[in-house]
Amino acid sequence: MPAATRYHPSAEQLAVAGALDSSLAELLPLARLHRAFHEDEATWASLEEIGVFAIGASEDAGGSGLGVVEEALIVHTLGRHLASPAVLATIGAAQAPSSGIRRVAAAYRQDGRVIVIDEPGAELLLLREAGAAALHRASGLSGRVLDERLWLSRLREADEPGAPLADMDEGRLLRLRLLDAAALAGIAEGALHMAVAYAGIRQQFGKPIGSFQAVKHHCADMVMAARCARDQASYAAVALAEGRGDAALQVECALYAAATAALDNAGRNIQIHGGIGFSDEADPHLFLKRAQVLIAIAGGLEAATRRIADARGEY
Repeated sequence: MPAATRYHPSAEQLAVAGALDSSLAELLPLARLHRAFHEDEATWASLEEIGVFAIGASEDAGGSGLGVVEEALIVHTLGRHLASPAVLATIGAAQAPSSGIRRVAAAYRQDGRVIVIDEPGAELLLLREAGAAALHRASGLSGRVLDERLWLSRLREADEPGAPLADMDEGRLLRLRLLDAAALAGIAEGALHMAVAYAGIRQQFGKPIGSFQAVKHHCADMVMAARCARDQASYAAVALAEGRGDAALQVECALYAAATAALDNAGRNIQIHGGIGFSDEADPHLFLKRAQVLIAIAGGLEAATRRIADARGEY
């Protein structure tokens, strides 16, 4: 099929990603996030065993050598199950020169400060900032704790990490943003599924609340947001895989669409759950908090809109 007419992943690519769905659902139940915000050692070992961290790494580097489309589809599923930022950073860092496959903590620069999402056992640090990303050693960094739980992560302001071990070039940076978009699209879909399930079992006045028009409208809006986010992310993945001239524009649009959908759907999910949706013991707030921290790591929505405005390509 000509590149100009290909808009979606192939059936084979969807099948490869879909083969991991049940395994990831079993490994990453939402209940785990009420015990700890990071994945435990058993989960890390299982994710490595099924090949999650080697999706896009070359076979020479110990990876499976799959393409960017399969990688984005699998990360979408990880986003739906609220995989930790370190899991996503480890997948993204596998593209860095000579990085190998090692546990990587996520970090970003905000207002001149280096904010690290703490991850026990991390060997490397993937530091994201405006127009750049680099890998650093994670050991030996000191700093002060900023927050222990507000954003479903332990945030720490760290000292400058020193010289990078590897810099991400423009192509790898664009691929990181695609993974951000895929994970956020997954969050939008996960929030949708939770809201629809709850609307089907929660009753008021003797009827499921999903039968009420206002709730129906919320769920319909959530469906459209999640579907648009997923379609734009997969379209961008195909454009990037085929080296099209509009690939950068499509990736930036995917990031904006997915981030917006994740925030909106997470908020609507909380609203549909009513009072229990605001409680710490329930699950809806987990989607909002994970979306917020992933958007911060990706540089925020304002930066995405500026890159869209500046993008040049075939469109």
